[in-house]
Amino acid sequence: MYAVVQVGGRQYRARPGERMVVDRMAVAEGQAVELADVRMLVAEPGDSLETAVGRPRVEGARVTATAVSHLRGPKVVVFKYKPKKRYRRTMGFRAELTELRIEEVLGPGQRPGAESRVSAVRRPRKRSAPAAQEAGPAQVAEAVSADAEAPEVNPQAAGDSAGATKLAKAPRRRRAPASEAAPEVAREGEEGGGDGS
Repeated sequence: MYAVVQVGGRQYRARPGERMVVDRMAVAEGQAVELADVRMLVAEPGDSLETAVGRPRVEGARVTATAVSHLRGPKVVVFKYKPKKRYRRTMGFRAELTELRIEEVLGPGQRPGAESRVSAVRRPRKRSAPAAQEAGPAQVAEAVSADAEAPEVNPQAAGDSAGATKLAKAPRRRRAPASEAAPEVAREGEEGGGDGS
Protein backbone atom coordinates (compact mmCIF):
# COMPACT_ATOMS: atom_id res chain seq x y z
CA MET A 1 0.00 0.00 0.00
CA TYR A 2 1.17 3.50 -0.69
CA ALA A 3 -0.25 6.92 0.12
CA VAL A 4 -0.39 10.34 -1.46
CA VAL A 5 0.49 12.87 1.25
CA GLN A 6 0.60 16.65 1.22
CA VAL A 7 3.65 18.25 2.81
CA GLY A 8 4.30 21.97 2.55
CA GLY A 9 1.77 22.58 -0.23
CA ARG A 10 3.08 19.78 -2.48
CA GLN A 11 1.85 16.22 -2.86
CA TYR A 12 4.18 13.21 -2.75
CA ARG A 13 3.80 9.46 -3.18
CA ALA A 14 4.87 7.74 0.06
CA ARG A 15 5.69 4.02 -0.15
CA PRO A 16 7.22 2.12 2.81
CA GLY A 17 10.99 1.80 2.53
CA GLU A 18 11.40 4.62 0.00
CA ARG A 19 12.82 8.09 0.59
CA MET A 20 11.38 11.44 -0.36
CA VAL A 21 12.75 14.98 -0.27
CA VAL A 22 10.41 17.67 1.05
CA ASP A 23 10.71 21.32 2.07
CA ARG A 24 12.72 21.85 5.28
CA MET A 25 10.92 20.58 8.38
CA ALA A 26 11.69 21.64 11.95
CA VAL A 27 12.82 18.19 13.12
CA ALA A 28 16.18 16.78 14.19
CA GLU A 29 17.97 14.14 12.11
CA GLY A 30 16.83 10.68 13.18
CA GLN A 31 13.60 11.97 14.72
CA ALA A 32 10.28 10.29 13.87
CA VAL A 33 7.73 12.35 11.91
CA GLU A 34 4.03 11.66 11.41
CA LEU A 35 2.39 12.99 8.24
CA ALA A 36 -1.36 13.21 8.85
CA ASP A 37 -2.44 15.04 5.67
CA VAL A 38 -3.07 11.86 3.62
CA ARG A 39 -4.99 12.64 0.42
CA MET A 40 -5.31 9.09 -0.94
CA LEU A 41 -4.51 5.49 0.01
CA VAL A 42 -3.83 3.09 -2.86
CA ALA A 43 -4.17 -0.63 -2.16
CA GLU A 44 -1.90 -3.13 -3.89
CA PRO A 45 -2.43 -6.88 -4.34
CA GLY A 46 -2.24 -8.62 -0.96
CA ASP A 47 -3.25 -5.60 1.15
CA SER A 48 -5.99 -5.89 3.76
CA LEU A 49 -7.38 -2.38 3.12
CA GLU A 50 -9.07 -1.01 0.02
CA THR A 51 -8.17 2.08 -1.99
CA ALA A 52 -9.55 5.23 -0.34
CA VAL A 53 -9.82 8.71 -1.81
CA GLY A 54 -10.05 11.61 0.64
CA ARG A 55 -12.37 14.57 0.37
CA PRO A 56 -9.95 16.30 0.88
CA ARG A 57 -8.26 13.96 3.42
CA VAL A 58 -8.58 10.31 4.36
CA GLU A 59 -9.69 10.48 7.99
CA GLY A 60 -7.61 8.37 10.38
CA ALA A 61 -4.88 7.61 7.83
CA ARG A 62 -1.29 8.65 8.47
CA VAL A 63 2.26 8.03 7.33
CA THR A 64 5.15 7.58 9.74
CA ALA A 65 8.62 8.58 8.59
CA THR A 66 12.10 9.28 9.93
CA ALA A 67 14.10 12.41 9.13
CA VAL A 68 17.32 11.16 7.51
CA SER A 69 19.13 14.43 6.76
CA HIS A 70 18.81 18.12 6.00
CA LEU A 71 20.22 19.33 2.70
CA ARG A 72 20.09 22.14 0.19
CA GLY A 73 18.83 21.93 -3.36
CA PRO A 74 20.71 22.95 -6.51
CA LYS A 75 21.52 26.62 -7.02
CA VAL A 76 19.01 28.59 -9.07
CA VAL A 77 20.11 31.91 -10.58
CA VAL A 78 17.50 34.69 -10.42
CA PHE A 79 18.13 37.57 -12.82
CA LYS A 80 16.03 40.74 -12.92
CA TYR A 81 16.30 43.06 -15.90
CA LYS A 82 14.56 46.20 -17.09
CA PRO A 83 15.47 47.26 -20.62
CA LYS A 84 16.79 50.78 -21.26
CA LYS A 85 16.85 51.59 -17.54
CA ARG A 86 20.28 50.24 -16.51
CA TYR A 87 18.64 47.91 -14.03
CA ARG A 88 20.26 44.47 -13.59
CA ARG A 89 20.03 42.32 -10.45
CA THR A 90 21.50 38.83 -10.12
CA MET A 91 20.69 36.68 -7.12
CA GLY A 92 21.13 33.02 -6.24
CA PHE A 93 18.72 30.73 -4.41
CA ARG A 94 19.06 27.25 -2.90
CA ALA A 95 16.04 25.52 -1.38
CA GLU A 96 16.32 24.18 2.17
CA LEU A 97 15.19 20.52 2.07
CA THR A 98 14.68 17.54 4.38
CA GLU A 99 15.06 13.92 3.32
CA LEU A 100 12.53 11.52 4.87
CA ARG A 101 12.55 7.70 4.94
CA ILE A 102 8.99 6.31 4.93
CA GLU A 103 8.52 3.68 7.64
CA GLU A 104 4.81 2.80 7.55
CA VAL A 105 1.61 3.73 5.75
CA LEU A 106 -1.28 3.32 8.17
CA GLY A 107 -4.90 3.25 7.10
CA PRO A 108 -7.91 4.18 9.25
CA GLY A 109 -7.98 2.04 12.38
CA GLN A 110 -4.48 0.57 11.98
CA ARG A 111 -1.97 0.87 14.80
CA PRO A 112 1.71 1.70 14.35
CA GLY A 113 4.12 -1.21 14.72
CA ALA A 114 1.54 -3.68 13.38
CA GLU A 115 2.46 -6.03 10.56
CA SER A 116 3.32 -3.83 7.61
CA ARG A 117 4.76 -4.20 4.14
CA VAL A 118 8.05 -2.49 5.03
CA SER A 119 9.94 -5.76 5.40
CA ALA A 120 8.64 -6.99 2.04
CA VAL A 121 9.64 -3.79 0.24
CA ARG A 122 13.10 -3.26 1.74
CA ARG A 123 15.93 -4.73 -0.25
CA PRO A 124 18.76 -6.60 1.43
CA ARG A 125 21.82 -4.43 2.02
CA LYS A 126 25.12 -5.13 0.33
CA ARG A 127 27.83 -6.59 2.49
CA SER A 128 30.27 -3.95 3.58
CA ALA A 129 34.00 -4.38 4.20
CA PRO A 130 33.59 -5.22 7.95
CA ALA A 131 31.08 -7.94 7.03
CA ALA A 132 33.64 -9.40 4.62
CA GLN A 133 36.22 -9.43 7.44
CA GLU A 134 33.80 -11.40 9.62
CA ALA A 135 33.62 -14.08 6.91
CA GLY A 136 36.08 -16.91 7.18
CA PRO A 137 39.47 -16.73 5.45
CA ALA A 138 38.43 -19.48 3.01
CA GLN A 139 35.43 -17.43 1.83
CA VAL A 140 37.57 -14.32 1.37
CA ALA A 141 40.18 -16.32 -0.56
CA GLU A 142 37.44 -17.69 -2.86
CA ALA A 143 36.14 -14.18 -3.53
CA VAL A 144 39.64 -12.89 -4.33
CA SER A 145 40.40 -15.81 -6.66
CA ALA A 146 37.06 -15.32 -8.44
CA ASP A 147 37.96 -11.66 -9.03
CA ALA A 148 41.42 -12.62 -10.30
CA GLU A 149 40.00 -15.18 -12.76
CA ALA A 150 37.51 -12.72 -14.25
CA PRO A 151 38.83 -11.34 -17.56
CA GLU A 152 39.46 -7.65 -17.65
CA VAL A 153 37.45 -5.74 -20.20
CA ASN A 154 39.16 -2.80 -21.82
CA PRO A 155 36.47 -0.43 -23.14
CA GLN A 156 38.81 0.91 -25.81
CA ALA A 157 39.64 -2.60 -27.05
CA ALA A 158 35.95 -3.48 -26.97
CA GLY A 159 35.28 -0.44 -29.13
CA ASP A 160 38.04 -1.46 -31.57
CA SER A 161 36.66 -4.97 -31.98
CA ALA A 162 33.18 -3.57 -32.54
CA GLY A 163 34.57 -1.15 -35.11
CA ALA A 164 36.31 -3.95 -37.01
CA THR A 165 32.96 -5.37 -38.11
CA LYS A 166 31.89 -2.10 -39.71
CA LEU A 167 32.80 -1.35 -43.29
CA ALA A 168 35.24 1.47 -43.81
CA LYS A 169 33.87 4.49 -45.63
CA ALA A 170 35.35 5.31 -49.00
CA PRO A 171 37.16 8.66 -49.14
CA ARG A 172 35.17 11.50 -50.62
CA ARG A 173 36.04 12.42 -54.18
CA ARG A 174 37.59 15.82 -54.60
CA ARG A 175 35.95 18.09 -57.12
CA ALA A 176 38.32 19.91 -59.42
CA PRO A 177 38.39 23.67 -59.01
CA ALA A 178 37.05 25.78 -61.87
CA SER A 179 40.56 27.03 -62.70
CA GLU A 180 41.70 23.46 -63.53
CA ALA A 181 38.60 22.61 -65.58
CA ALA A 182 38.69 25.79 -67.73
CA PRO A 183 42.03 25.12 -69.59
CA GLU A 184 40.82 21.68 -70.69
CA VAL A 185 37.73 23.23 -72.28
CA ALA A 186 39.89 25.84 -74.02
CA ARG A 187 42.24 23.15 -75.39
CA GLU A 188 39.35 21.16 -76.78
CA GLY A 189 38.17 24.30 -78.62
CA GLU A 190 41.65 24.90 -80.08
CA GLU A 191 41.91 21.40 -81.49
CA GLY A 192 38.55 21.47 -83.19
CA GLY A 193 38.93 24.92 -84.70
CA GLY A 194 36.94 26.76 -82.03
CA ASP A 195 33.76 27.78 -83.94
CA GLY A 196 33.16 24.40 -85.56
CA SER A 197 34.21 25.47 -89.10
